[in-house]
Amino acid sequence: MKWPWEITASEYQPGRDLRRLAALFPQAEASDVQAALALLPLDTARRLANGQLLRPADFFSEAVLPLAWQGTPLAIPYRLYVQEPAPEVWLRLPNRQRQLLHCLYLRHYDGYVRQRHLEALLALSQGAPAACTVPFTFSLVGEYVQEILGVLLAHLTPALLASYAALIAENPLYWRQTQGRVASYWDVYYRRGQRGNSQFRHYVGARLLAQIQVALRPAATR
Repeated sequence: MKWPWEITASEYQPGRDLRRLAALFPQAEASDVQAALALLPLDTARRLANGQLLRPADFFSEAVLPLAWQGTPLAIPYRLYVQEPAPEVWLRLPNRQRQLLHCLYLRHYDGYVRQRHLEALLALSQGAPAACTVPFTFSLVGEYVQEILGVLLAHLTPALLASYAALIAENPLYWRQTQGRVASYWDVYYRRGQRGNSQFRHYVGARLLAQIQVALRPAATR
């Protein structure tokens, strides 16, 4: 039988996609992960603003962000193309399950969606991030949307900075790449123009990097 988006049932394996996403939360309880993933509309085709029709098999980008966290390698999708559940649905979840759902939407292709879920996630954590959320919020440090960087900068806490320092210790190459991305995005998007910062050190991404760099210094040198 053909699906409306012309993909056969044998070609689409939602269980495979769910296992891929569940593997991103090794520190979380399996029941919490299952409850959060159950809200993802993975069986519905959707059309992007440019007219592209996405099949379920296209809901995750091939590109990933390869990170290690607490000894476990993770392959976080660079972009997620799954429609958001209605707020009245996910607001009924317990906080720990809601945090997992917010993490996934931090990789959404729409910057407004990423920002909205980041703000909600940081509000839930109240300055003490759950371990499973750290790689996802850290992945936004290399963002090109300065409003998202501003949210991160405004919510940096000693606990979050300590978590970032631990993650960087496991991923020194990724940290160097992130620093390079921040500088490149500033140069391309924000160095000139109405929203520009002619000096890199004034750019919100640079200020975010500076705060993290302080957390990386040995305590004796602070």
